[in-house]
Amino acid sequence: MVRRWVAADGARVVGYGSFWPVRDHRFRMDLAVAPEHRRRGIGGRLLGVLAGAAQAAGAITLQARTESDRLQVLAFLSRRGFAETMRMHRLVLNVADATLEPFAGVEARLAAGGITLITLEDEQQRIGEASWRRLCSAYHAAREGWPDPDPDPDAGPDRPPALGEFRRRYERYARLLPEPEPCILAVHGEEVVGFTCPIGTGVRPELRGRGIATALKARVIAEVRERGLATLYSTTGNPAMLKVNERLGYRITTTEVRLVRLVRRLRQLEAAMPDSDTLRCPLT
Repeated sequence: MVRRWVAADGARVVGYGSFWPVRDHRFRMDLAVAPEHRRRGIGGRLLGVLAGAAQAAGAITLQARTESDRLQVLAFLSRRGFAETMRMHRLVLNVADATLEPFAGVEARLAAGGITLITLEDEQQRIGEASWRRLCSAYHAAREGWPDPDPDPDAGPDRPPALGEFRRRYERYARLLPEPEPCILAVHGEEVVGFTCPIGTGVRPELRGRGIATALKARVIAEVRERGLATLYSTTGNPAMLKVNERLGYRITTTEVRLVRLVRRLRQLEAAMPDSDTLRCPLT
């Protein structure tokens, strides 16, 4: 459930803040102040209110996100105890300009080692519902080593997502794509060992470094090129995947910085902030 506050100067709203739970007592937040009302303590006061309410709601951490070129915002968060945890890069590819020739032999080399590429659609026709279970298993295994925007050193190993939850997540991300893209699986025997889908690209840890991710991404590019699709989009916070994408011709468009701070520490920092204009109660 999202909780929201505004800061008002008379009848005019000059600031906004909100938070919502994400997982395991870890919360996300938004905060904005009108440009002409910045540097008056409004943002700090809003942040203090958010921190106190989030702690009362059971939060351990608050996560903030902003673009890498918003240096004043990054400085504001840093001064108030937020620490960067990762950067998520958004990339775009002009399909016609993709660089596929250097990787023409990767798929054949994988096939010689028993790893073949197949679309999720074809895998569903071959083995039915088991295709979803195998993709879900591969997704959970591939998360090892993925950057976590809100890491918890005291948390135990991640639990694999329930199959229904995984399918809902997959479908939600698929709906966000501007154009439908094929989901390609890398299969070894009866096991999915890699994938590139709306939920991302991943490879089981024990098989990384063999070119599987490159082969998967190159297959997608080749297929959408045949269909006449002009543009592909991708996001990644993984340095290795960033290199794969850039070798194929993707370029970074924007970078989002993700930062986290302990709620208890935030309350201590914000207690001394000067009062701002009137703070209203949650909107909902």
